[in-house]
Amino acid sequence: MSMTLRKKIVLIFILLITIPLVAQGIITYIDFSSSVERKTVNYTVQILSQINRSMDQTLKEQMQNISLLPLYNTEVRDIIDKYSDLQLSSTTPTLEERSQMFHAIAGTTSYYSEIRGVQIISNNGSVFSSMDPYLVRPSIRWDHEPWYARVQQGNGEWVLIPQHRPDYLLEDSKSGPYIAAARIIREPGSRQIKGLMKIDFRLDVFQNISESYRFAQIGNLMVLNENNELFYEQNNEHLSEQTKALLLQSSLPNENGIASSKIPGASFLTIVDRSSFSGLKMVSFIPVSSLHQETEQFRRFTLLTLIVCLAAACGAAIWFSYKLSRPLMEMKEKMHLVEQGKLKQQMPIHSQDEIGQLSSGFNRMSEEIDRLVNEVYAIRLKEKEAQLSALLTQMNPHFLYNTLESINMMAIRREAYEISDMVSSLGQLLRHSVGTYSRLVLLEDEIASIASYVSIQQLRYGDHLHVAFQIDEALLSLYVPKLVLQPLVENAIYHGIDGIDRPGSIWISAARFEDELLLTVTDNGKGLNEEEIDTLQQKISTPGLEEESTNGLALRNMNQRLVLMFGKQYGLLIDGSPGQGVSITVTIPVIVRSEDFVQSTASGG
Repeated sequence: MSMTLRKKIVLIFILLITIPLVAQGIITYIDFSSSVERKTVNYTVQILSQINRSMDQTLKEQMQNISLLPLYNTEVRDIIDKYSDLQLSSTTPTLEERSQMFHAIAGTTSYYSEIRGVQIISNNGSVFSSMDPYLVRPSIRWDHEPWYARVQQGNGEWVLIPQHRPDYLLEDSKSGPYIAAARIIREPGSRQIKGLMKIDFRLDVFQNISESYRFAQIGNLMVLNENNELFYEQNNEHLSEQTKALLLQSSLPNENGIASSKIPGASFLTIVDRSSFSGLKMVSFIPVSSLHQETEQFRRFTLLTLIVCLAAACGAAIWFSYKLSRPLMEMKEKMHLVEQGKLKQQMPIHSQDEIGQLSSGFNRMSEEIDRLVNEVYAIRLKEKEAQLSALLTQMNPHFLYNTLESINMMAIRREAYEISDMVSSLGQLLRHSVGTYSRLVLLEDEIASIASYVSIQQLRYGDHLHVAFQIDEALLSLYVPKLVLQPLVENAIYHGIDGIDRPGSIWISAARFEDELLLTVTDNGKGLNEEEIDTLQQKISTPGLEEESTNGLALRNMNQRLVLMFGKQYGLLIDGSPGQGVSITVTIPVIVRSEDFVQSTASGG
């Protein structure tokens, strides 16, 4: 779709202003957003690391102190040893034994408000607790508890158990849930299992450390283990259960790092800080939308600035385009009048810049055109008409054929058969050359024309000239450019064989390689050295090169004709050596039907 100059100027002005502004706005906004995101992430990473270190310190202190109870309290150790025999499963501890265990355990845990209770469970299922007796079952089958498999896999190490409601507690359903740390109690020497110890923590163990941090600081906080089981959560009131479930099911790394979590309808920046002591990981889910809230005001300011600048750019572009294009539009109208034959047109000159100079040049040009039309055009037109008339009255091809036929009959009557053969060959050659106008002919007809030409030359050279054709009959039905071989044969005779003191031979061959047809004319004449071949190849490949002689002119014309007809990848290739002759190969595309070839409008044929 064509555009006026005025529209182009307006478009250019707008683009020159819009592209830098938009690019700068986008880059600035992206950089600002990235900076805000980096600061938020770094701050959150520091907070999570601080929470995790505080949690490690709390758990380490409580679990280490409590784990020493069965080792250094002889009364506790004796009672545990007593009821570690599975054969005493039906035997229950006495009230005195339970009282001793209660005071020993409760004395160890009285300083830790986050601990709901500490339970020591012997092998026979007896439960000794720091909690009031009416809140705890006296015995359980601890190997049937769902959390026991985790403790057993710990093999004596502390194992953290996610939120659950212990079956041995008799509290109502409104209490809890709790998290717990549990480990198997082994005898130091024999490593025999004597029971297990389990510490039930209130969720306050996490809340007391993290509750001072707001959503803007830590986002949606979750404390998980390596299996993404929930221990604690904070600031998640606005998240639906489905969203939380999808976040927990997403691919969360078990090492410190930052990742992206995408769920239907939302995207989160996920920050993970994992404790090497407890194996728990603090996971912060920060909604990407919340990060963009801080940059929203900056984005609106950038957009407003862009709109104002674009409006100013459009106004300036329209004004400048009118000022710049008005003289050109006037010149366009004047040129249109000149095209209609109204040659005496003058442009007003408003300035001395390039447009003013162009207007002045237009005025001089219109005056000169008017003068040339009046003084020269009419005379030249008459000369062209005279030349055309002369061309139309030149020799008629039929008159030539009839004259040659009369000469041929006269030669036969006087038994001058060589003259008759020469005239017949000349007639066939003329019919092929100036007969029906066509750029393409059958290879068979081209070969017949060359045979006629060769027969005329053999009457001159006699036994000194021998010509052989090596052409597959299957190729005779292909189309080739008219008179493509005659200049090559002529070059071989006059520049190769003529003047040598021995009989000369010319071989004319054709070969097909896939979609290309190669026509080769080879002689055993004087030959050319490498420098002469390079010079001649450059001559025929350089269009418009002036020639001091006719040597190579026909070859150059033929090469240019092939390039115009088929393209630069086709043409003539010269090869040879001194005293061994020259070989010239024509490369053209394979043309099966003449209508398949679309003649270039640039060719002169």
